[in-house]
Amino acid sequence: MYPPNSRGTTLVELMIATVISSIVAIGFSSVLMFTRNMYNDTMVRSQLSQDAYVVDQYVRTKLTSQQTDSLKIFASASDEDSDITSSSGVIMHSVRMDGTVDHLSANGLILEWKIDTLIHNPIDSDISELLFTERTGYSKKMLTVKMVMEEAGDGIELEWIVAIRN
Repeated sequence: MYPPNSRGTTLVELMIATVISSIVAIGFSSVLMFTRNMYNDTMVRSQLSQDAYVVDQYVRTKLTSQQTDSLKIFASASDEDSDITSSSGVIMHSVRMDGTVDHLSANGLILEWKIDTLIHNPIDSDISELLFTERTGYSKKMLTVKMVMEEAGDGIELEWIVAIRN
């Protein structure tokens, strides 16, 4: 049967093994939680970067092909003194050189770009601020676009200075 020196496992040894196992399990779970939080943060920042790239392409390709007399801004820096930014309704109306009509509007926190009658929602992030400022440069009209995009509590601020054709 059992050798005479064998006593089995005592309660103290069992408690020590349980405590050590608990410490290892808590350490492992905290590493998993940290890794998951870092992954979620990276995904949010990646989404914001992707949306920033899409908006950058819209601004560079659409706004730089405008003629200065065809561009109508409905909210500008003069509204900034009143703490009003372009956050709802039609923000910009323009006609491109080929006759295509663009409307930029904010529907709540969603940015919509309407080209003729086709509506695009180019980004998934929420827009918390959007502000256009016009000024006249040496030979061209200059347009400054400021935007703050938010996604899951994280945000990114973007700004462009665009020269519009005469």
